[in-house]
Amino acid sequence: MKIKPFRKPVLAFLVVFLSCNTNIKENSSLESQLNELIENFDGNAHLYAENLTTGQIIDIDASSIHNAASEAKLYILLTYAEQVISGTLDPTNRITLTEEDKVLGSGVLRFEIPGNQVSLSFVAYLMMSISDNVATNILLREVGGIEAVDNFLKKMGINDSEVKGEVFRGDWISTSAKSLATAAQILAQPEKYGYLKKAADLCKSIMLKHYEDNGLARHLPWSPFVEEVTTMEVFGKYKPIYAGIELYSKAGYTPGYRGDVAYIKTSKSEYVIGLKCTNVNDSKPLNSTNAGFEFSAEIGRLFYNYWGEK
Repeated sequence: MKIKPFRKPVLAFLVVFLSCNTNIKENSSLESQLNELIENFDGNAHLYAENLTTGQIIDIDASSIHNAASEAKLYILLTYAEQVISGTLDPTNRITLTEEDKVLGSGVLRFEIPGNQVSLSFVAYLMMSISDNVATNILLREVGGIEAVDNFLKKMGINDSEVKGEVFRGDWISTSAKSLATAAQILAQPEKYGYLKKAADLCKSIMLKHYEDNGLARHLPWSPFVEEVTTMEVFGKYKPIYAGIELYSKAGYTPGYRGDVAYIKTSKSEYVIGLKCTNVNDSKPLNSTNAGFEFSAEIGRLFYNYWGEK
């Protein structure tokens, strides 16, 4: 039977909550539900969640470093946006696609005809909205490659993470759940990290429409079609459902692994989540039935119920 390293993280969890002068009964319920969720998860959870409004922090093996999946593309986006806003990178630059650019996995650019062109800004959008792997590798090269992103991360104080190569071309990125949450916090509090607010706004505008809603977003009052709902009369009946929530997130998954990073803002609070699920039961496919996807969805629901809901 798998024994999970559970007791010590829970104690740390309690200390943080009690030190915040929050309602003990309410927090005990959150702790209990989180305990049960992790205990029943067929995998290992590495979680960092911080309520930026109250200062509450949950850290469950959040500093352990593992290979990441597409959630780490946020690191590249942050690097890109900083260069665009500082004027060192032109988002209107046209990129000519080549046969050598094609890699497997998520996205659509691998189906495009070599020789056709796309703008750099569209490449960034494809990377975050549908997790396009060809777009990711192009953007990584355009911002200056591995060294540029590594230097950016160190400048932001993210010292435990390493960019090792392009997607589907050997090793990718290793990082921790805590560092993923730090990247999300840069979106929320750019001034704290010396990051340009306009760059954070650019990131959020790109992340506003993402089409991965099987994980953290599954049970939230959110949709990638919020813009349509709020501007088109035919969708008017849905408008109250989406009022007051902003979700900026990125998911990633590979066999045996699920990762998520999110900045969530509601009328009640703002909070960030960094989640890495390792050794996930692979008896289900990489879709909403997968244990990692299910766990991510329940984490999203749990924190919204306690931190985000009105």
